[in-house]
Amino acid sequence: MQKEDLWLHSICEMCKGDCGILVHRVDGVVVDIKGDPDCPNSLGKICAKGYAGIMSLYDPNRVQTPMKRTNPEKGLGIDPGWRPVSWDEALDILEEKLAKIRNEDPRRLVVSSISGGEGAEAVWTAAFGTPNNAWAGYYCGQYLHSSMYLTNGSFHCDFDADNIKYLILFGNQAGFMAGLNPNITSQKVAKARKKGLKIVAVDPIGTHAAAKADEWVPIRPGTDSALALAMINVLLNDLEIYDREFIKRRTNGPYLVKPDGLYIRQDGKPLVWDEVGGKSVPYDAEVKDYTIKGTYTIDGIECRPAFELLREHARKYTPEMAEEITTVPAATIRRLAEEFGREARIGSTVLVDGIELPYRPVAVNIYRGAGAHKHGVSAALCTQILNMIVGSFYVP
Repeated sequence: MQKEDLWLHSICEMCKGDCGILVHRVDGVVVDIKGDPDCPNSLGKICAKGYAGIMSLYDPNRVQTPMKRTNPEKGLGIDPGWRPVSWDEALDILEEKLAKIRNEDPRRLVVSSISGGEGAEAVWTAAFGTPNNAWAGYYCGQYLHSSMYLTNGSFHCDFDADNIKYLILFGNQAGFMAGLNPNITSQKVAKARKKGLKIVAVDPIGTHAAAKADEWVPIRPGTDSALALAMINVLLNDLEIYDREFIKRRTNGPYLVKPDGLYIRQDGKPLVWDEVGGKSVPYDAEVKDYTIKGTYTIDGIECRPAFELLREHARKYTPEMAEEITTVPAATIRRLAEEFGREARIGSTVLVDGIELPYRPVAVNIYRGAGAHKHGVSAALCTQILNMIVGSFYVP
């Protein structure tokens, strides 16, 4: 006789999307999984991998206990001789090895985690006696997180899928059932495309995103920075398309830089030039109008705004130069920059809940395909600069 028949709310952990699911359990056995319509992270949808969660749960080869290697010899084709052990035995092994290290020199212990030494592991390692606890193991996104922290103070940057009209994906398949929160992002991007969103996929490979995008731009692997820098050059120097107010008030573009590449400071604060007042003041002073161009002499030192230096630096990256490096035609580079700048609609506004906000419905978004190279941080910083130029940060 059937004793139990329940639908349980849970989340799918087949990837980091964590979609909401409803699990059908009958007499202690899971017989079905479906999307939870009440979950805002997935809106009732799950992918094939999510449906396969039952297979993972009841896989006969699923590891359910600690495993101990019994064959010390290592190498290709050599059986490690794993055998299941109890948690008590596993903890005894750990205790023995850690005690030996702590007695000899606790600093020999290195703790690596995805959180980079924060929280519980910081307390534990301090008590153990090792300072080596801040080794963040971002195996998938070392380039991404460092560049986003530098430019945005956050772990990751995403695009406003509800309002976007023009999206450039660098080595990225966001919106095509890949990346972070793939389920909800794909649903939102599909709706946005029905409303006119254009997607450009920059990728050496004809991925799902490249195959389904409005335009696929094949590129030589690892050369994304050159393409982005050429687009920056076109926007800043050829077309002069950039959001002046955003650069003045939301970036370090007005900060005055000395010939040695460092900010000129007063009481430790970077200085800017007040165009109306005609003098240099600390960046956080009451400034009527920041300047982002020109040369200014302060205490006998010639200084220039950081934005002016960026424009000068970008001039060397012509579309023709980038074509030789990337294989992307110079005409295509110019067109992409012009489309991106035009679609940013700099100066336009929109009402959201009665509040008038800048409206910048464009984004450049990078992910692992473009970042998993030795210059990945540079590539990510370049894409962030493209977004900054048109002011598409924290606005619809």
